[in-house]
Amino acid sequence: MDTQTIIDAVMRGVAIAAVNRAVFERKAVFSMGTVNQGLRLGAASAGYDLVVKPAIKTVSPQLGAMLPNGK
Repeated sequence: MDTQTIIDAVMRGVAIAAVNRAVFERKAVFSMGTVNQGLRLGAASAGYDLVVKPAIKTVSPQLGAMLPNGK
């Protein structure tokens, strides 16, 4: 897992947190709460990419091919 993948996961988490706070929670988007929630989502996404995807591919290569982007 390279640095670009980790940065991508964290930025994706922050973007999802911002949309969630703006649309569903009706709270300020530019706040530390958005960043904290985004970091949690990004860490979960990076953990999934690091641990779960390789495990799925090892157990069932056909199921691994059905993962997003087939990676």
